[in-house]
Amino acid sequence: MYQLVIDALGVDANRIGFVSSNSRDIAGAASFGFETFWINRTSAPEDRLRIGPKRILTTLAELPALLD
Repeated sequence: MYQLVIDALGVDANRIGFVSSNSRDIAGAASFGFETFWINRTSAPEDRLRIGPKRILTTLAELPALLD
């Protein structure tokens, strides 16, 4: 699935931002090389997964300020 995004956009994985409120989705995307942003609206504890998000946000409104 992640490779489909790279193929469609024609960019490297590290140039793709992946945003989700599901930490397991974040772990999968991060392990593939995407830059990840976990939207943690409820201040839930971080799952103990092998790889975590690059950034943790409380609202989607925080995202634009973090993008180049």
